[in-house]
Amino acid sequence: MNAPARIARRWGVVALLGVVSLASWQAADRTDAADARTEPVVYTQQLTTPLLSARRVPRTLQAPVADAALEPSLTNAIAQSPPDTCLVVEAGNRILSPSAKPTEALTPASNQKLLTTFVALELLGSEFRFRTTVRADAAPVGGVVAGNLYVVGAGDPFLSTDGWWAQYDDPEGRFHTRLEDLADAVVAAGITQVTGNVVGDESLYDAERTVSGWANRLIASNQSGPLSALTVNEGFTDWPARTPESTGRVRSADPAADAATVLKDLLAARGVAVATGPATAGVTPPAAIEVAGVESAPLADVVTHVNSFSSNIGAELLLKRLGLYGAGQGTTVAGAGVVQSQLAARGIPTQGLQIDDGSGLAESDRVTCETLAAVLTQAGPDSALASSLSIAGVRGSLAERFDADDAAYQLVYAKTGTLIDVLALSGFVQSSLDPDEELTFAFVANGPQISNQPSARAVQDALVSALTGYPQAPSAEVLGPRAPTPS
Repeated sequence: MNAPARIARRWGVVALLGVVSLASWQAADRTDAADARTEPVVYTQQLTTPLLSARRVPRTLQAPVADAALEPSLTNAIAQSPPDTCLVVEAGNRILSPSAKPTEALTPASNQKLLTTFVALELLGSEFRFRTTVRADAAPVGGVVAGNLYVVGAGDPFLSTDGWWAQYDDPEGRFHTRLEDLADAVVAAGITQVTGNVVGDESLYDAERTVSGWANRLIASNQSGPLSALTVNEGFTDWPARTPESTGRVRSADPAADAATVLKDLLAARGVAVATGPATAGVTPPAAIEVAGVESAPLADVVTHVNSFSSNIGAELLLKRLGLYGAGQGTTVAGAGVVQSQLAARGIPTQGLQIDDGSGLAESDRVTCETLAAVLTQAGPDSALASSLSIAGVRGSLAERFDADDAAYQLVYAKTGTLIDVLALSGFVQSSLDPDEELTFAFVANGPQISNQPSARAVQDALVSALTGYPQAPSAEVLGPRAPTPS
């Protein structure tokens, strides 16, 4: 085919398509005209905010202004802290303090509890409960147990009596399991007499009463009661009536036997006759049958007690439970291994991490602010972990640090950490300007006698108060589109 023919054929096709398109358009136009409404459309609402308004600036474009406004407060906190200080502040997935030694491994003090409780909630679940049971050599016959009763410890750190709790006047956030309820359950089982004795069984965990890395001064000052799978009143046999301080408390030399003694006394007060002679510690025979039991509060509440009030024995017994759950051994070393492996499995940085206990009393513990912030971020501000933290001016170890006139009041949820040479604070801050804005932060400072320096604590307080003022930029309420208004 010659060139003129090819051109004619090509344009012929184009012309045909044009005719078809024109005909289709005319048909559609006639259809639209026939179906169209002849009356005008009346809109009941109209946009208040024009489409091309500064109020429609995306939040991401506000961030640089807000971040720049916060930077002086972050810089000032680092400048006024010892050289061995790390700081991480995050807004969403943005790190606002990239140069504040986030990967320097430091002694965390009680910020170590964040790792322990995070993994406990992840592995055991927030609804997990410790169940302490009473077993008998034989089923009661006519109300009489022929043989012993065994009180079997489950590692409940807050199994206690009403007399223990009478010393506290701040019950908010403190959860405990009443030993009186266990005694009542024994009575409810119809038991009126025990021919043998009451035996305390702590065999679920090892019998190490402390952690090898703890300084003697911390043990002597009762920073934790003796560790045991069966402990009552946190391992103390006597304490000042209205002074909830560790000084003045008397440590139990045999927690399991002392727990059995307290239960025996409670049973006697309820009319249950038990053979004379002191209660003892021992192991429950495999054939013993359960006759009664008592459960703790859910783990979420137990963790709230641990974190809000920085309970060392609570954290240590949780760590042993993790060792039992994850490695089959109720020991500190096994629990530490489970925490380390679980953090790594969840993608949390473990560079420089050294876990020697669950509470942070071990001065050999090491953690980075990057790790602490990652734990908090992965848990999230709406998690059981976040809800467990002390609240500025309201609950736990932050209750007395902020009052109603402070910017941080009720807006900071954090875990404190204090040793002689350590001052730490990590958690969440809700913005006072934008309720939807929450920051995650981790701040750990190591320095000689830092915990005895009021100025060091003031630096922390000033920092978190400044965080509540984020974002110092046109707020979403100002910049966001206004709601449509009636015409």
